[in-house]
Amino acid sequence: MTDSIASWITLSALIASVGWYIHQSSDRNINNIMMCIASGILCLFGGFLISGLIMKITGSFDSALIPALLVCVGTAACTVGHTVYIKKKALN
Repeated sequence: MTDSIASWITLSALIASVGWYIHQSSDRNINNIMMCIASGILCLFGGFLISGLIMKITGSFDSALIPALLVCVGTAACTVGHTVYIKKKALN
């Protein structure tokens, strides 16, 4: 179980972002849920990019847990940024 903890942490970033988008959605039909899932996956890819950028700048890490946590932070940053963009777009 300890070998796969980094994978579970990365998966939790995806589940959390998809859950956030579904929670923020006003209409919960299948089309909106699929868009929430697609947005969550795209934010996960953004988290991978941010984690890769930080790893490229600082060097490699001994533990697999640190990049997994960086993916979580990057995914959360992308999710918050996208949510702020959606809210500003709705106001205009």
